[in-house]
Amino acid sequence: SDHPMRAATTRCHRSLLCRPLWQSLDGRLASASPRRHLVSGAPKAARRRGPGDPVLVPELCSAGRLAGLLGMSPEGLLELAESLGEPLASESAPVGRELIELVALETGRSVSLQHVDAVPRPAPSAAELAELPLRPPVVTLMGHVDHGKTSLLDALRGSSIAAGEAGGITQAISAFSVGASGGRELGATFIDTPGHELFAAMRERGAHATDLIVLVVALDAGVQDTTREAIRYAKEVQCPLVVAANKVDRPGGPEAVAKLSQQLLDEQVVLEAYGGEVPLVPVSATKRVGLEELLDSLALQAEMLELRAAPDGPAEGTVLESVMGKGLGILSTVLVQRGALRQGDHVVAGQSWGKVRLLLDEEGAQLSEAGPAVPVRVSGMREMPRAGDELLLVGPSVSRLSPPCNGASYIGDELLVVPSEARAKEVVEFRLLRAEAQALAAAAPRRGRKGGGAKLLPALLKAESFGSLEAAREGLSHFPSTRVELKLVREGVGPVTESDVQLAQSVGAQVIAFNVPLESKAAGLAATLQVPVHSHSIIYALVDAAKEMLEAAIEPVVEARETGEADVLEVFTLTLNRKDRAVGMSKHTAVAGSRVTAGQASAGSAVRVVRGGEVIHEGDVISLKHFKQEVRTMKKGSECGLILRDYADLQSGDTIQFYELISRRPSLYEEQGSAK
Repeated sequence: SDHPMRAATTRCHRSLLCRPLWQSLDGRLASASPRRHLVSGAPKAARRRGPGDPVLVPELCSAGRLAGLLGMSPEGLLELAESLGEPLASESAPVGRELIELVALETGRSVSLQHVDAVPRPAPSAAELAELPLRPPVVTLMGHVDHGKTSLLDALRGSSIAAGEAGGITQAISAFSVGASGGRELGATFIDTPGHELFAAMRERGAHATDLIVLVVALDAGVQDTTREAIRYAKEVQCPLVVAANKVDRPGGPEAVAKLSQQLLDEQVVLEAYGGEVPLVPVSATKRVGLEELLDSLALQAEMLELRAAPDGPAEGTVLESVMGKGLGILSTVLVQRGALRQGDHVVAGQSWGKVRLLLDEEGAQLSEAGPAVPVRVSGMREMPRAGDELLLVGPSVSRLSPPCNGASYIGDELLVVPSEARAKEVVEFRLLRAEAQALAAAAPRRGRKGGGAKLLPALLKAESFGSLEAAREGLSHFPSTRVELKLVREGVGPVTESDVQLAQSVGAQVIAFNVPLESKAAGLAATLQVPVHSHSIIYALVDAAKEMLEAAIEPVVEARETGEADVLEVFTLTLNRKDRAVGMSKHTAVAGSRVTAGQASAGSAVRVVRGGEVIHEGDVISLKHFKQEVRTMKKGSECGLILRDYADLQSGDTIQFYELISRRPSLYEEQGSAK
């Protein structure tokens, strides 16, 4: 910083930031800057453009791409960015708007920043909305674990899904269509969400993609924590609520309905019977009681909402789940919210893109297209989309935008219309760079912080779907990290493979598998390499196993437990021949005549010698005698003679404390430093 040329360059740069280019050093620096950073190896198009020609630059791009657009070498751009106080790690590092403008100013180039990502569509007018056809309602079943959500859906569909679920607990979002019946003009789409506490994100995702929420409450259990959570979700998204009081066929069912009504009133859910707007329908999923009344109530609620959506035009929807399908690759469960999704459509979902190869309904049958409020499984994505991503059609040019559907299911989605596959790749590249830039910005405040000294336990996590992976990650994140911390070195969707086992072995990690199989070759390799694999199909069993795994990794602590205490009354000196000396005795050995005042004195015990309140020696007892007889222990109140190993500086009035060292493994929830 003291170099004169460096100081001059810094002053010139500040001058450029504060004044127009033509006022900076009479324009000399401005005209020299482009030549300083341009290279002979730059693209011809960049060299043909004059310094004043505007360069079209994405608002966020990689350093390598920016260098090419500005006619610079990547090395020159990295060097320039570092001199500007904005160092870039590599050519692939994201460069944002501010740094692009600084680089352009320094090189004297004129840039025009281009928006790359999708632009939201405007909401339809009331007149346009009224002309659209009605669509089936999207209904989400929510409630506490084991209150009968999936059993109720089975009863509505005439299926038996609940019987095949691990532990009888839904652990992924499922979406199904129920056709029109009983004089109802439209059917309904049902979304079944997990009830376990660790699946909160999946339930919230279901609530945000729905028109109506059916709150399933078992009459024999009443309102639980997850029930309250579902009520909160419904209020947040302003979604109408219908209460299904399940298990009404059990003894005392009618009386329990009145009790449940009061519990819901305590949660500010006012039922129609009390003058509110929330209907309560007593049902029995196993006896198929009250199902028609529940469907009628849902149809009435949907009629009041007047749910409408355009059945044609570019499709748009929400990804509910993504899994790896055998022989099909990535299968994404998508709820179409507007337009029609067809085979061959190019789609973008979050940071993934692809071309629709197959459309499958919940039974696995192929579909040619899927319209509004229709759940469908999509095959053809290049990367696994995250649950909750918007699915956007990016097909050939579309002359007219289809207005979005109305009601609670309209969640501000975006439509991306591009003329080619290359455009879809560009959008995904932009989103990946944006995510990287956000991650770097979030990590910046943490740089330079020292670790807390906790032991790191590496682990590899695999799950059957992104939702399950999300729930497992959530369950593993609540453990305290004062002594040992779980470090996920890889997480993904699909079975445990040989590659996973090899990675785990190379970094000393354990494998945690949630509801996914272990390939036969991977199982053999894990046994050969001695890589622990913890496989579970129920979420709370996985969390318990992870807790045991973490506690097993905690280093044992050694604690001192006091067993007795004795006061030294008088000290005698024995003169011993060599043949009479034991190990630890000298020719002139001190014997402490003592009285046991607490606990017991033991031969071979570890001891502390305390004088004036301070510990002056730590050692062990090599001889304990009562009169002339060697003994093992002496109890409180008895007198004895003590000889300490290699220690003779004993005085009358000293206190000898007896203790034993115990090794134990602390609990995961025990505070660091609490062991004594």
